[in-house]
This record gives sequence, C-alpha cells and structure tokens, in this order.
Amino acid sequence: MDTISDRVPAAGQLVHALAEADGRPIHHVIGDTVVRCAVLHAHTQLEIGGPYGLPLDDCDEVFAATAERVWRGRFSSPLDDGSLRRLGPEPYDGWIWNDEHPNDIFGRCFRQLLHHRYGAHPRTPAEEEIALLGRGALLLRELLPDLTPGTLDHAHVIASIPDAGGWKGVASSSQFHLGGTIFLGRSLRSPWWVAEHLFHEAMHQKLYDLRHGHALLTMDLAEDDGAAVHVPWNPARLSGANLWDVHRVLAAFHVYVHLGLLSVVAEQRADELQKVYGPCEGMTGSRKALQRAHYLGEQLRGPCWDKLGPAGKSLVEWLLTALEFVDPAPPPAGAYAHLCLDLYEKEIGQVASALSGAAQPGLRRRLAPLARAEVDGTRRLLTDIGAGQALGNFNQIVAYYPDGGDDQFGASLPDLRRAIAMTLQRVSPDGYRLTESGAFDARLKEMIHGASEDLYAVLAGYPLAVAAAKRRASDLRFRSSCHDDVGRLLSVLAAAVPLFGRILEIGTGTGVGAAWILSGLGERRDVEVITVESDPRLAEAVRAWPWPDHVQVITADAAEAIGGLGEFHLVFADAAPVKYQRLDAVLATLRPGGTLLLDDLDPETATSETQRLEKAALRTELQRAPDLRMADLRIPTGVILAAKVSAPS
Repeated sequence: MDTISDRVPAAGQLVHALAEADGRPIHHVIGDTVVRCAVLHAHTQLEIGGPYGLPLDDCDEVFAATAERVWRGRFSSPLDDGSLRRLGPEPYDGWIWNDEHPNDIFGRCFRQLLHHRYGAHPRTPAEEEIALLGRGALLLRELLPDLTPGTLDHAHVIASIPDAGGWKGVASSSQFHLGGTIFLGRSLRSPWWVAEHLFHEAMHQKLYDLRHGHALLTMDLAEDDGAAVHVPWNPARLSGANLWDVHRVLAAFHVYVHLGLLSVVAEQRADELQKVYGPCEGMTGSRKALQRAHYLGEQLRGPCWDKLGPAGKSLVEWLLTALEFVDPAPPPAGAYAHLCLDLYEKEIGQVASALSGAAQPGLRRRLAPLARAEVDGTRRLLTDIGAGQALGNFNQIVAYYPDGGDDQFGASLPDLRRAIAMTLQRVSPDGYRLTESGAFDARLKEMIHGASEDLYAVLAGYPLAVAAAKRRASDLRFRSSCHDDVGRLLSVLAAAVPLFGRILEIGTGTGVGAAWILSGLGERRDVEVITVESDPRLAEAVRAWPWPDHVQVITADAAEAIGGLGEFHLVFADAAPVKYQRLDAVLATLRPGGTLLLDDLDPETATSETQRLEKAALRTELQRAPDLRMADLRIPTGVILAAKVSAPS
C-alpha cells in the first residue's frame, strides 16, 4: 500500500492506522477478502495499467472505510457489521456470510468479486445449517486441537453457496485470488463432513497466504506453466482436468497429508465421538487420503522438483517426513493402478444415478457401446497378463447380463463396472499394481481413462464430433473454443437453415463450433458448411477428423478469404481479429434473411481497456446497422430456443 499511497491517499491512511494498532491483532483486517483484493487490484491498475478487478474509486473507498474502523478500535473482519454470525466463540473463528449484509462498500465489493469469479452470489444459510457449521467446527477442534486454531485462522469468511454458476456441482471451494473466504455447498451432510471441508478449504487458504510471502515456486514460473502431472483419480472431462500444474499439485499434497491425519484420528475416535456428533459419515477414508498424498509427494519429488522454490522444497520435505510418520506402510514407489480404480468405482454411482432418473431419451442405448468396450477391454487385459482363472470367473459374471440389445446392455453398465473393478482388484498381488512388475498398469490407466472420457461425453450429452473436438482442444492446449451454451445455440440455428443452405464459421479452432453445427444438421447432407482457420496446425488437426463431404475446412486468413466465398444463411464469427477489425467483410457474407452469431462480447471478460473498448464499439456498430435486427442475449431467467427438423425415418 505504501507504493500507491501517493496516488491513493486513503491507502496511506490505512497504513498509518494499522501502524498505530499498538500490537492489537490485525489479521482479520488485512486478511479480509475485500481489503486484500482492493490492495492487489489498486496496485495492479496503478503499476501495470488498465482495468483490473475492483474499480480504483471502490478501492479508495475500501481503504478509507477500513482505516476508519481501525481508528475506532474495530479489528474484526470489515464485513462484520452485526449482520453476520461467527462460526464459533474462538478468536480464530470466521464470520458466516448471509445476504442480509447491507450493500455498503464492503458488502458491495464482496458481492462483485464473487459474481465476477463465479457468476453467482452466495446464499443465506438456514438456522439448522448454521448450527451444523458450528458443530462441525467443534468436532474439528475435538479431533485436532493443536492444528485447528492455526488453520481456521486463515478462513475469515465462510460462505454457503448455491448449485449455480461456477459453483455448480461443487461441494466446497476456495480461490487463490479470493484469499480469506471459503465456500461450502448447501449439502452439509453431517458434522464430520463439515469438519473435513472446513479443514480442507482453510488449509488451502493457509498455503495461499504462505505463497504470498515465500518462494514456494521458482520466480520464473508462469501461472499456467510447470510440469503437467496426471492425477489418476480425477476424470479428464474432455478438457485435461486431470492434468495438474505444480501450483495445484503442491496445494493438493499439502491438503491430503493433513486430511490423512484428520481421517486417521477420526477413525480412531469414531466410536467415542459418534455419541455426540452422530455417525461418522461423509469423511474421506484415511487410506484414500494418504495414498493420494503419497502419489502427489512422489510427483513433487520427481518431475516437479525443479519448479519448486527454496521454501517450496523445504515444505515438501517436511510434509513427506510427516507423511512417513502418519503412514509408515506406504504404497510401492510409482504405483498408481489403485488410484485409477478409485476413479472407475466413483463413476459407477454417477452412471447409476443418471439411469435411475434418466431425463435424456436413449441414455441406455448410448451407454451400450461403452459397456461392450469396457467388457472387451477387460477380457483382453486379463488375457495378456495370463489371468486365465480370473478371466473365466469374469465371463461367468458377464453371462448374467446377456446382450439382448442396446437398452438392456446399456442399463447393465453399473453392474458390469462393479464386476470389472472387483476382478481387477482380485488379480492384483498387492492392491496397488495389476502385476508384480507393474508392467501392465499403463494399459489399465489407458483403459480406465478412455472409458471415463467416453462416459463423460455421453452423460454430458455431447455429440461424438463435439467430444472429439474437445479432446483436440485439450491435447493442443487450445483454450478459446466456444462455450457449450453457445454451441447448443449454434446447433439449433444450424438446424433451422433452409434446404440447400450455406453456413460459414470464421475461426475453426479445434472444430468445436463446426461439430456443434454438424450436430444440428443431423443426417442432412444438403447444407454446405465452410469453416476457416488461419493457424495451419489447428486446421490440420481438425481436418484429420472424418468430417462428412459437405463440411470443408479451409486454411486461410479469414479477412482475405471470406470475400470470395459468397453469401451464407448462417455466419458464426468467432475469430477476434476479423469480427473486430473487418466487420464490414463479415456482414458482406450474410445473405438477406441470414443470421449472424457473435460470442465473447461480455465486457466483464475484457482483459484490457483496449479490449473493452473494442467490444463496446462492435456492439454499437451492430446496433446502428440499418439492415440488421440485433438481440444482445443476456437472459438470466432461462430461455429455450428450438428448431423443428424433419421427423426421423
């Protein structure tokens, strides 16, 4: 704050107020999410330039209001205005957010920060949820009395989150860029679950705070740089979600070592404490946590080691020593087959849940090829490792699920997966590797993660071409594919293109947009689809997919090429340079009655003032075009758009 106090006087006032705190604890003040974000955002705007996060005027107001609180002797969280309850009575207990907090400078900025990061706002927890949070904190103190104070001290605010926006499907969450706040989902299953997730997310915040002040990583390591570590227990989800950089590996290792300790103590004291806190439900088992910690520790000690800074290496060594003490019988070095099977078994519940309430027509039919592929893959694997008796037993189990058609066999996938998992676990000599040598573990990993990718594509409702394009994007580290919602809109618009129509996509990327267009056309072959990509590497990768004859991938500078392509019924302009700098050329490709779709125009996603101005100028130009009727789609209420297609034959 000193470096910006000459340009933001209120920052200097806050520095002065904190300096005169006379030894009073100020960590709830400077650790507050709004205050620390205001410091970072103001510094970034003034030292680097351009818009970033909170507006400078808001940062100034945050500094002034915080300084005023400190001068009045208030050293609690700046969000503490009397409307928030505490997690408990201890000095390290944080404040539980509720939406009754007024929209003062702190409440307004807190809401703005969370909405920008997650696209949603936290909710007000019910009384029983607040009580459960408190019981979870009490249980955590009971289990780990020495560790809890120094951990919860880093969670200044606890927010209950809805199943919406970036929190959809999230049990708990925390963010490096939102230091001091942890987020818990509304399914607070038990005090045991709450204790683990409070501990888990507060541990993340503790490491984030350490990362701000110590050289945990090498100084030249970019945010998205570092060794890519494959995490066997996580699904890839067509996006490489199971490939972690060193930042995430270190954070997860730090958490899993501590969760392993928590779970060991919880399992030892479960009989005693269940009388007070109810059944020990919802906690990660100690073996699972410790096995994951061992795997991540190996990765940090191996491919990630040179990416760690001096403090990071010291921390890893200390945690590895602690891990040896907590778990003196670790898995064999390099073992990971057991972690792959963790993923395989976890997905059984997802399949069963999808089948029990299948809203998607034909889900069983789409699962049938997966079931056959997984059974056949298991048979080949058992044959190759020489497990003849296990193969015979497996075939007897499979015989109970005769392949009487897609609907029947697809519905059997959960049971077949259980049989596969049980068979592979039984042939393992030690529970960690498929054979003594571990020579076939890579085959097992390939089989399980391939099955996971296929399953995700089916359950997410992705057409085959879209799933393949998303895999290409992950493999090529391409991060600018169109959003799923845009893709589904594009699919409907493509379905509405008239007979013998023409569709143009500007900016192929890895083919995600073209794949959505193809899915909308279905079996139609009368529509010509042209997609233009300037990057030869991307275009070549897309061209390798077996597109039907009516889809053409062109490698060219779109600004130069589109003038000679004629007119189109539907144009999807996704390439930034063309849509911003040559809108006239784009509009010239649109025939009368045609439809133009543009995305990535949300001003809140602008990464610079120049980009924000470009987006605003493009929107204004489209609004003023006399021959266009434009809709700027920002519809929060939920809208369905459908196109009638020919009935299936």
